[in-house]
Amino acid sequence: YVSESKMIRLMNQEARLAVAAAHLALTDARVKPGETHLPDEIALFGATGLAGLPLAEVIPLIKASTGPDGRFDPGRFGEAGLRVVNPILSFKILSNMPLCFVSICENIQGPNGIYTPWEGQGAQAVEAAIRALECGEARCALAGGCDVKTHELAFLSLEQHGLFASWRECGAGLVPGEGAVFLVLETAENAAARGARVYARLSQFCLRTHRAGARRADAYIETLKALQLSSETFVAMVAADNGDVAAGRDEREAMTALQLSAPAVLAPKRMAGDLFAAAAALQIGLGALQLLGALGQALLRLV
Repeated sequence: YVSESKMIRLMNQEARLAVAAAHLALTDARVKPGETHLPDEIALFGATGLAGLPLAEVIPLIKASTGPDGRFDPGRFGEAGLRVVNPILSFKILSNMPLCFVSICENIQGPNGIYTPWEGQGAQAVEAAIRALECGEARCALAGGCDVKTHELAFLSLEQHGLFASWRECGAGLVPGEGAVFLVLETAENAAARGARVYARLSQFCLRTHRAGARRADAYIETLKALQLSSETFVAMVAADNGDVAAGRDEREAMTALQLSAPAVLAPKRMAGDLFAAAAALQIGLGALQLLGALGQALLRLV
């Protein structure tokens, strides 16, 4: 999937996953930059995570920057630490690089944006793609995300944000995962004109910010109210539940408060691990496949 093999050594795991997922998505949609669409007619919006390197890749830097007391020494970092850094490390730690590699490999030159580092930013990337289509900035948009939270530095970052608290308090919680997911989006008119295979049609969307200090359940309720949903319209609910006991309780509280229920409730974060920056695109994609009755095949490929 990488157009030039020499680029692989510049790519971290997020970038490799992103390039593969983006290529597979475009291939499935039969979208070829330079053939079916001009490169600048295709938008690219994606979310990426942080702390994207395994500890082994930064150990030389840490050792050279540590004083006799075992603490980080800024002076040593400037004098000795930077000298042992592999010059290509910057390509692996910059949050925009995974999407940069996607753009290079697929020749995508249209409107673009990088969002980081959580699921909410992944949802913002999808929203930005929809807006670009609505205002005519792009004829086609690739939207999604990539994230790898399965190594030491990522675990440390999650711990610092308190995301493992549920394990200590309740004996259950989120399980970090890794992956990349991209969706190909078009207006209904453009998709029909080129005879595209359509998985689902988006009738409406709503994005709300969970304000610091506010109840999470209230944020869910506010968002669902704005969509004016009713249980009669549901085929399935794709839940945000990632195993965190309190978060799952808040989501269920919101559904109960609005008297909403669904014949089936899918919790992909419990099956694939929490993909964080890529989670929103995964949930949307699984929802689309559920509408087609293809959920079984999707989960088989996912496993």
